Amino acid sequence: MLSEFYTSKSHEQSYIVRYSDYYHALNDYHLHPEIELIYISKGQGMFVIGEEMLQITGGEFIVIGQNVPHMFKFDNVKYLFPLQRQGRLDLQIELLTLHFDPGAFGDMFMNMPENAAMKSFFSYADRGMLVEDNCKTKAIEILRRLETCCSYESIMLLITLFNQLAISNNKTCIIKTNNKPNFTKNDEKRLSKVYIFTLNNFSRRIKLKEVADIIYMVPHAFCHYFKQKVNKTYFDFLMEVRINHACKLLREEDQSIVTVCYESGFTNLSNFNRHFKELTGATPLQYRKSLDKRSKIR
Repeated sequence: MLSEFYTSKSHEQSYIVRYSDYYHALNDYHLHPEIELIYISKGQGMFVIGEEMLQITGGEFIVIGQNVPHMFKFDNVKYLFPLQRQGRLDLQIELLTLHFDPGAFGDMFMNMPENAAMKSFFSYADRGMLVEDNCKTKAIEILRRLETCCSYESIMLLITLFNQLAISNNKTCIIKTNNKPNFTKNDEKRLSKVYIFTLNNFSRRIKLKEVADIIYMVPHAFCHYFKQKVNKTYFDFLMEVRINHACKLLREEDQSIVTVCYESGFTNLSNFNRHFKELTGATPLQYRKSLDKRSKIR
């Protein structure tokens, strides 16, 4: 099956730069042979890449390597009073994305000694990257130039962009290991259903049978399948989703620890504190105090 990139790009282009107010693969855990650069100018939500996940907000610049499975789940609304689902605020999404298959450069070109840094970058990108500071500003500027430049300018701009990212020290790996999962299209569909269900329902009690039924499995077979494909148990994945959401609330909201606990899907405060410390190394209160110290230093 051809990737979305190849079915939508022009015959006159070897890449796609697109500005949009939605994500092209929203609610779809997927991979493709193109490297993907995404600048999120507006929006917030959850980003799943490989075995990792993180909360995303406006201003993030993300690099996704070739054939690395990933998914964005953007929040459409925000509530001033989340537990009562009152005070609804609609959230905007604005994205600038680039898709490019490095194979278009060819082996002879990529093996030139002058391209060693860029070649290393494409390999390094397989672990996913968050790009920061001055490098991010320059990368966004080049992406915007690629939207409107003449075709003969685009290749030089692409090379400049990738080399700029290659030599920058202001980037952080997202994925902890170099192992790429072996997914089929059927695996993508199955895991998409599980991930979306979990991200939409983590704030309530979820029964294992309920999740297994989504992909027509019995609970025991589902547990084995999920662990094999994601390299963690479903329970561990659910805890990560809940704790990630709790961290977001502690960073962005002025709510009590008890409210954050219940809003994140926990029914017991001591249980919430235990799982939070296991994943972050700090209690919710310590985490909030560390955020306060950082803001005062700035």
